[in-house]
Amino acid sequence: MDIAKILSAFKIEERKYKQQIITDIAEREFNSYDAAADPAFNSLEKKLVNIKKDINNLQNKISNYIDDNEGVPTSEDREIMVEIMDLNSDEYWTIEHLNVLSEMKIVYLFKSLEITMKSLIQSAYPNVNTKEFYQWESMMNYFKSIDIIVSCFDGYIEAIELRKVNNSIKHNSIINEDIKKINEFVSETEFTYKNINLFYKRIYPKIKIFTKQLGQAIVNDLFVFDENRLKKIGSDFRQRMDCETIKKLILEIDK
Repeated sequence: MDIAKILSAFKIEERKYKQQIITDIAEREFNSYDAAADPAFNSLEKKLVNIKKDINNLQNKISNYIDDNEGVPTSEDREIMVEIMDLNSDEYWTIEHLNVLSEMKIVYLFKSLEITMKSLIQSAYPNVNTKEFYQWESMMNYFKSIDIIVSCFDGYIEAIELRKVNNSIKHNSIINEDIKKINEFVSETEFTYKNINLFYKRIYPKIKIFTKQLGQAIVNDLFVFDENRLKKIGSDFRQRMDCETIKKLILEIDK
């Protein structure tokens, strides 16, 4: 039995396993909230359509009391008006709940992005304390420190847009000048379920591309060593180690 071959094979399998874990984390979907919230959202949308239809029908039943009754609504008109007021209240309630469900999509998506990025770091670099990454900039700076430039990834712009909209929704729900630079909010004065959903549908696929590219970049950092990278590592060790230490390092690597 060749122990060296067995150990070598084990190390290869261990590397493949770790690569697969990183890839799996990077490719996980963020749609758990969608699956739970969409039935409620769709139900409320249908309800809103029916409310507006009912309001329109009732308005058409109101008499021309301005001209025909000296501006005084008939008793039937007043009853219809009360019904319309009730429906207006119901319409407001329904729209607000649609807005909340849409806002939560954004909050959930950004939180899922943060969780994925931290999970990638924990799996790839277990000695790194991810508790320090409660700020987005701290996480970005860490990736930069290991030569992973996330700003070059497809989907990075959408991730930044998501972060801005998430922060605005959580803190004040104000569409400021910075938010107005985002396509879906250019001419908007407030967040609504309509503009939020348009934004969400556009950025979601890009966020998934972003995490996949980040996962691949981490795999490359851990396991891919081209000639230029090997030369850089060799040059760094030659500057820091004497010959005897380098020989010991080679023996340790060869074990």
